[in-house]
Amino acid sequence: MKKNILILLLNFCLFSCYSQKKTSDIIYFLPSSVTEILIKELQKRGIENKVYVVLDKENKDTYILYLNNFSISSENFWVENSNRSVFIEKKLIPLYFYADEYLSFAEKGENVLKKLGTEENIKRVINIRENTFSIKFKLNGEIIK
Repeated sequence: MKKNILILLLNFCLFSCYSQKKTSDIIYFLPSSVTEILIKELQKRGIENKVYVVLDKENKDTYILYLNNFSISSENFWVENSNRSVFIEKKLIPLYFYADEYLSFAEKGENVLKKLGTEENIKRVINIRENTFSIKFKLNGEIIK
């Protein structure tokens, strides 16, 4: 009897730990005017190109959306570790916020915590997007640029 109770308690612990590790996806739906422009740009680039989106907030109601191709860089860290995506033409395109680059490090949290207070460097990455496709828009769908 004690074995059964012990096995039952162990199962509850294992299943509760498993359910805590599961992440849920956050799917963003952009205004239709922005989606239409993104669809045209994606068609220009071709289907084979893997892309992701970076969302920045310029002020109270103005946003800037950057469309980037995947490359071998530290920027992929945020794409791979984000649970956010944008829904465009029945596809989910990975998304992260521009603030992620400035307010976090491009390393796993456990690695950053280990390096704090030591001589080891923590990887900081800042990206410049001067020649990147972008759309500036208001929340109501009005395209600014």
